Amino acid sequence: MIQIVENYERYVESLPELINNSYYKSEYFMHKLGLKHATYYRKLRLKIFTPSEVKLITGLLYPEELLMQGFQKSEEDIKAGRIIDISEFKEKLQAKYNL
Repeated sequence: MIQIVENYERYVESLPELINNSYYKSEYFMHKLGLKHATYYRKLRLKIFTPSEVKLITGLLYPEELLMQGFQKSEEDIKAGRIIDISEFKEKLQAKYNL
C-alpha cells in the first residue's frame, strides 16, 4: 500500500512537467478543470490538485489509455453477458435525450 501512495506522490510531482510537455495549452486544462487562471497556476506550482482533478488531468494527458480501458470494460461486459438489444438501446437514448 505504501508503494501505491509513493507512486501517486511521484506522479503528482511530475504533473507540471507532463502538462508542459503535452500538446495542449494551459487554457485547455483550466477550462476542463473549471479553474480560474490564478487558481490553476497556484495548484500547478504547489502541486496540490485534488484526486479527482488528477484523474481528469490524466485522462486529458493519456486519452489513448482511457479509450483502451473503455474497450477492455466493453469486452468484459460482452463476455459476462451484460449486453442489450439495439432496440432497447435506442429506447434508452430517446428517453434520455427526449428524442
